[in-house]
Amino acid sequence: MTLRSPSFLDLETLLSQAEYHEIDVPVAMDIVETTVSKRSGGGKAGVGAIAVNGSAGSDFQYQSTYSLAPREKATVSRVIDGLIRENAVQVNPTGELALSKDVLVEIEGTARITAASVMSKVFFLFRRLMLSRDINDLNELANLDLEDTDVAEAIRQVYLQNELLPLPVLLELSGSPMPHKVYVNVRPDFFIDDASADRLEGDLCVLGSVSRLIPEGDYRVTDEWLLHGWEFLMRRIMMAQIQDDLEEVTQQLQRLGLHVPDDDVHAYLSGPAVVIDAIALY
Repeated sequence: MTLRSPSFLDLETLLSQAEYHEIDVPVAMDIVETTVSKRSGGGKAGVGAIAVNGSAGSDFQYQSTYSLAPREKATVSRVIDGLIRENAVQVNPTGELALSKDVLVEIEGTARITAASVMSKVFFLFRRLMLSRDINDLNELANLDLEDTDVAEAIRQVYLQNELLPLPVLLELSGSPMPHKVYVNVRPDFFIDDASADRLEGDLCVLGSVSRLIPEGDYRVTDEWLLHGWEFLMRRIMMAQIQDDLEEVTQQLQRLGLHVPDDDVHAYLSGPAVVIDAIALY
């Protein structure tokens, strides 16, 4: 067992798992606080002949980071060691081990941010611009161009100044012992110190719980990452016609010098695959 230095840690969930499995926690630790603010919505949005009136509000959770002292790192490592020792965690499961929802796993591999998360930033920026410009028709998304002055400035802040956006990140984890694709869902908070997207790629060990199992021949849409923050019905409407939009955005990103693999995750995840909700990355 080694001392772990997490770059991401959902401490509250980790301690809840320890309590459930009756693992002693050596010392008490503070739980990071996040700020949530309300923004009201209204007006009409429509695609083609479909239009929706409403005034539902949206929650915006802003990404935050916090520090983990050396003693707290030791505490976290002991808690994880205890969970593994009590067989509460499946370590590097293979195809011989059946997984089920909510099972705890620890998997090593090489993480890469998927195109769905790369493009989610673009759609988030488009949505922010729609709100600032009071655009109510989703068809006007087609008029928002990456070379638009406001769009270009928003892109610069995100990609050059590393602005932290309130978006979950979908990682693909390759090189694990599992015979099918492994994806990791990372919430937009609980990063340690200055950790952000620049520490999400590369060789990682993921501790988390299985949230979705996608059988072979089945698929799951990626709207919860790609269109995070959009109203539920709007997400469904947009996902029905978004593939052409994704191809256009991909081409524009590539013209700006950002490479997005053609075979990467875009509108859906195809099985066989497993999605893990991250509790800790180290």
